[in-house]
Amino acid sequence: MLRLLKYEYLFLVFLLLGAIFCLRSFRQKWPKPYQLFAVLVIVALLTEVSAILWKWYLHKMFGWNYSKNNLWIYNVFITFRLGILLVIFYHILNAARVKKAILYIGPVLVVFGLLNYLAIQGPYRYNTYSLIFAHIPIIILCLFYFKQLLEETRIIVLHKEPLVWIILGTFVYHVASLPFLIMMGFLNIRQPGLSMLYLPINMTLNLLLCCSYLISFLCKPQPMQSI
Repeated sequence: MLRLLKYEYLFLVFLLLGAIFCLRSFRQKWPKPYQLFAVLVIVALLTEVSAILWKWYLHKMFGWNYSKNNLWIYNVFITFRLGILLVIFYHILNAARVKKAILYIGPVLVVFGLLNYLAIQGPYRYNTYSLIFAHIPIIILCLFYFKQLLEETRIIVLHKEPLVWIILGTFVYHVASLPFLIMMGFLNIRQPGLSMLYLPINMTLNLLLCCSYLISFLCKPQPMQSI
């Protein structure tokens, strides 16, 4: 258990707190986008815990002799996260063209992620194709949300609005991690040892993302007022 005290696992503390506080979105009957995001946070925690336990213990329990490779767990979460985020953006964005694009393009991206997992790159290789086709649409949708926020005619106290923290954290993580994760996929094939040097970057990004999760559920949806 002492291994959990390392910096690389610090984000789990904030992710766990975020998963605990996100339960109030169900108890207090917050609007659907917040509840969907709460599901995402809970599944993210379960994914991280499962991946860690697989690497440490589960791969060799009950007489098993499987590889420690836990990418098959993380690769599933890539497509799941994309699907949930697309549904959230469909509910929070007002532009009809954007919502229509999500309806048509979203299922294609999710199906591609599943095919990449099952047949193209496979579950045990880093699914860089899925990451690219998941990160880019989410970054674009975050920008549409910020544009919508700037054009909003009603009063919103930004630092008190959960959605602002959710989208801000999601945007920063996806923008900063995309080039890093693509490079990691390349280095894992050509220079595995060198890729380890870049892990602290991903750890810090994970930490910032989980902090935004926690902050968002410490806030509460605001009744917006006209100017």
